[in-house]
Amino acid sequence: MLAGKSMRASWVLVVGTVALCACVKPPAQPIVEQPVPPEAIQAVSPPSQPTEMPKLPPPKREEVEQTLKRIFKDAVVIDASRTPSLLVGDFNGDLSQDLAVIVKPAQGKLSELNQEFPRWLAREPLKEVLLPKSKVLASPGASRPINTAAGQTVRFEQSDVLLAIIHGSGPKGWRGPEATQTHLLRDVVGANMKALASKDAATVYKGIRPFPVISGDLIQETLIGQSGFLHINGGIYTWYDPKNYKSVTGPTAGHGMSAMNANPKLTSPNPAGSSR
Repeated sequence: MLAGKSMRASWVLVVGTVALCACVKPPAQPIVEQPVPPEAIQAVSPPSQPTEMPKLPPPKREEVEQTLKRIFKDAVVIDASRTPSLLVGDFNGDLSQDLAVIVKPAQGKLSELNQEFPRWLAREPLKEVLLPKSKVLASPGASRPINTAAGQTVRFEQSDVLLAIIHGSGPKGWRGPEATQTHLLRDVVGANMKALASKDAATVYKGIRPFPVISGDLIQETLIGQSGFLHINGGIYTWYDPKNYKSVTGPTAGHGMSAMNANPKLTSPNPAGSSR
C-alpha cells in the first residue's frame, strides 16, 4: 500500500514538474536591427529641388497659338510682322520656362481685352518709368502694390502692339495647362528684341551704374532710342535703361518667390541695386 502511494506521489511530482517547465518561457533572443534597404530610403526622401531650368524644344507656332487661346480666348493674335515675334526664357526666375510673344488685339475683340477683371495683369512699364509722379506710382522710383481687386485700369486700343509674357509652371513651362499667370504689357515692343540669361547679365553689363538687382532672365531691346531691358521687379515687369533708371529698394521675384534665393547662380553687376 505504501509503495503504491509513493509511486503515485512520484508520478504527480513528475507531471507537475513537466507542466511547470512548459510554462516557463525560453530566454528571449536578442533583436538584431536590420539595415533599411536603399530603395526604401529613396522612396521616403523628399524630391530634390531643380537647380536649373529644364531644356525644352523650341516653340512651335501651333503651340504658341494654343497657349494664347487658353488664356486670351480669341482676343489677341500673334503679330507676324515682327521678327522675332516670340522669345523664351526664365523671366520670373522660378526655373520654369516662360514665353514672351508679341501680339495685337484681334478685330472685334477689344472689349474682351478691356474687361474689368481679366485673367492677366495689364501694365505700362514705360509710362511708369517716364512719369514717376503719375498715379501709377506711389513715389518716384518705387512700384505701388498692385490692387487686383480694383480691376484693370489700362485701356487697350485696336492699334496697340502688346507683349504677352506667360509664366511657366513646372518642368513643362508655359506649355503646361496650369500655366496661366500672364502679364500683358503696352508700349514696350521695340527693336532688336532678344532674351538674355540672368547669369550672363553681370558680364554684359559690367561696370554700368546704376543697375537693378536681377531676379530672372532679361528681355533686351532698343526702346525710346535707349538700349535697355525688361525685367521682373516686385512681381511686375519694369523697364530699365541707364538714362531713365531710378534705383529702388529690395526687388523680389514674381509670384511670391525670390529667385535669387531659389537659384544662387543668379547674379547682378550691382548686388546692392543702388546708384554709385
